[in-house]
Amino acid sequence: MNPKPLRLLGLAYKAGKVVWGLDAVRTAKNKACLVVLANDAGAAVKREVQRLFEDTAIPVETVPYDKQTLGNALGKSLCAVLAVTDAGFAKNMC
Repeated sequence: MNPKPLRLLGLAYKAGKVVWGLDAVRTAKNKACLVVLANDAGAAVKREVQRLFEDTAIPVETVPYDKQTLGNALGKSLCAVLAVTDAGFAKNMC
């Protein structure tokens, strides 16, 4: 992710182009353009996300931010995994 990802995540979330949490990411699998994992996401979450997206061209990135930092970018307390559902936002975050 480039140096401005948290600001872009906040904008994408306000625009309705981000889903967060494992269940929401699972549901939005066909809409996802980028999947982001917090660096302190649990092993089970990481395995599940890798399994969900292993046969797709959708990038899954573990970022240098913890769950609290990602959550704060979305106005939430914690966020281990999220999916960006807009190609433009996703491209600018990579």
